[in-house]
Amino acid sequence: MTSRRPRIAVVGAGWWATTRHLPSLASYDGAELVAVCDTRPERARAAAERFGVPVTATDLPSALAATHIDGVVVATPHTTHYALARTALDAGVHVFVEKPLTTTAAEAWELVERAEANGLHLSVGYTYHYTRAAQFVRHAVRERIGSLVCVAAQFTSSTLTLFAGGDDSADPATPHPTTYADPRLSGGGQGHTQVTHLMGTVLWATGREVEEVFCYMDNRGCDVDVVDVMAFRFAGGGLGTVTSTGTALGHQPPRQRIQYFGTDGVVEQDLLGARAVLHRNDGAVVERALDEGEPAYPAEAPARAFADLIAGRGPNHAPGRDAAATVAFLDAAYRSAASGRAEPVLRRHHRCEP
Repeated sequence: MTSRRPRIAVVGAGWWATTRHLPSLASYDGAELVAVCDTRPERARAAAERFGVPVTATDLPSALAATHIDGVVVATPHTTHYALARTALDAGVHVFVEKPLTTTAAEAWELVERAEANGLHLSVGYTYHYTRAAQFVRHAVRERIGSLVCVAAQFTSSTLTLFAGGDDSADPATPHPTTYADPRLSGGGQGHTQVTHLMGTVLWATGREVEEVFCYMDNRGCDVDVVDVMAFRFAGGGLGTVTSTGTALGHQPPRQRIQYFGTDGVVEQDLLGARAVLHRNDGAVVERALDEGEPAYPAEAPARAFADLIAGRGPNHAPGRDAAATVAFLDAAYRSAASGRAEPVLRRHHRCEP
């Protein structure tokens, strides 16, 4: 914890960083944005000039050597997350990583253990956790519907263009064609890009871990998965399904929904609309909609909440342990799609963070 404004560095000056985390931190009185890093120096300089950042670097060690840093925000291609987060944690710096935390279960759990061993915060960019509806769902699932029986989750989007390589643009506000299309950078497609939202929410809301996953994937001509269908079994009982496609193009409305079925009721969550409703077997119905002025997708919240976490002003809304459990789920799903059989999920000896 620090009594002053936490000094934050952002690693990555591409699409997501320049449209979300950098503007969020630059306009927040609760943090001091002190450095921006990018392997392309012209992008780092452009971001620094735009957001008033004093230090630029082409790598994280150089930024750490140039100025005092309390926390690092990692917003780079998926497969680079592990090495960058490890570098920051080994330097004694708190870390926020865009989702997914990593692309392998072993790397994800290692980061969790490093953070815990060093007394550092590790948080992950699950933006949907920051809505009031999500907090309502978490409480209702744990306290109002009895024993969890089944979860059904759906996420449709128009990510096919990204996975196919998209447009080659020099604009940093446009993802580079290889960021999502090349599995060496992305680690996978719809799973690591979109299903991570669903399962990140499910595991955070339920406080449960998954024991086994069976998965089908269809690449639709791309080098990464575009359509995913998964069935899974919770440790301790309960089943679940996930369907996700990146082919919802044109006028197809995207859908991002989760249903939690329990012995005493059901909770239905609409991630896109930040709405939820609880139906209990005794006839009670409780709805949670957006408050006036509340955004359905609070894009500014994760980076600011990370600064608040470092300063001791707020909780960890997306703990590393929940995120690692999500990576472990996806790791098993990708192995299942390759093997054609159900695969076990690599779990730790204790449950996800309460």
